[in-house]
Amino acid sequence: MLIQIEIGKELQFLAYLTPVIMGIQLAFYFFFQYRKIKDVNLPLNRVLLAFGSFILFIVLGPLFIQISRNFIEKGLLYEVVSRIGWGLSFFSTIMVSLFIIKKEFSIIINLKVVKILMVLNIIPVLLVFLVPSTSSPIFIVSIIFVVLNGLNIIRFQLILINRSTSSIKKKFKLFLIGAMVSFAALFFATLVGLGVLPSIINEIVYFTGVSILLIGFIIMSFSIYNFPPFYEFEWRENFIKLLIVNQRNYSCLYNYNFVQKFDKNKKLNKNHSYNSDALFSRGIIGIESIITIITGIRNEKINKIKKDNVHIFLEYGTNPSYITYILVVKKDLISSHHFLKSIRIEFEAFFEEILLNLDSLKEEQERLFGSFNTIMNRILQQ
Repeated sequence: MLIQIEIGKELQFLAYLTPVIMGIQLAFYFFFQYRKIKDVNLPLNRVLLAFGSFILFIVLGPLFIQISRNFIEKGLLYEVVSRIGWGLSFFSTIMVSLFIIKKEFSIIINLKVVKILMVLNIIPVLLVFLVPSTSSPIFIVSIIFVVLNGLNIIRFQLILINRSTSSIKKKFKLFLIGAMVSFAALFFATLVGLGVLPSIINEIVYFTGVSILLIGFIIMSFSIYNFPPFYEFEWRENFIKLLIVNQRNYSCLYNYNFVQKFDKNKKLNKNHSYNSDALFSRGIIGIESIITIITGIRNEKINKIKKDNVHIFLEYGTNPSYITYILVVKKDLISSHHFLKSIRIEFEAFFEEILLNLDSLKEEQERLFGSFNTIMNRILQQ
């Protein structure tokens, strides 16, 4: 049965609506960011779905609890709505685990541990619908499984930060800070929901928890803004050489040697099969044969070639269309094509007018297009 709302409870509910609205918007923005870069299905970008789902459940769960506390008299309907809220709150950590038990994350975290903790996390979700009261000792004790899974998720985020670099590392740091603040708010919500505190203290704890949750969401909103594609962990080390070729005369407009770039402060292994000399002979000299293969096919374009122990990805210009972008890599990673596509977009935007008048260009092309190094360094720092 519905009840008349007290002024204090009405203020509590209205106060909680602010982080609820912001949290829902934030969650769907995470989903939107994932959708935006899903064209090449980068597997590690599933962390965006994990984070978005966590935020969505962590606001919807307490919302149901607030509705039961403020609008419904104690009885069957109160219990049903309240317990749905508890179930959704505890399911927030399970949702994160569901997205990180993929083989792509096995190189940074033990998936067996993740699965065990996820299964244990299900226990309080089931108990919330089975125990006679949410004040039951067995239910309160079971909450420790949610905490353990939450701690493992925090550990996972710390590993992500460790393995990431540049701007994406900063994004993960911001999200971790925001998530930690949100976890603290969940603790406050648990105290209020259990009803174990005196009414005055309960109200103070409530508004403190809402404020903390709002701060956490604000911090997380900075983490998702302009989120870069999350490539495989070894994506930079996978690159060997980039070549941008004019098909009309087979001239190389631009080349970038990743091996020399990434090893400039290290002693190169003499037995390394991807040293710059071998790369030059197999990459540069092979351009003509690659172009011949491409131009020999009228109705189909080749996007990938396996040559010896390297993979060669190809992207074709749009304006002008006779420019070919060639990326030589060690492994066939999904991120390679996405990276090459990004290079093509940036190169055509940066040299738009020059490329349209390439035939009449008298200036030394190598020096002119060498200025693209600035853009390359920025892209590599994502």
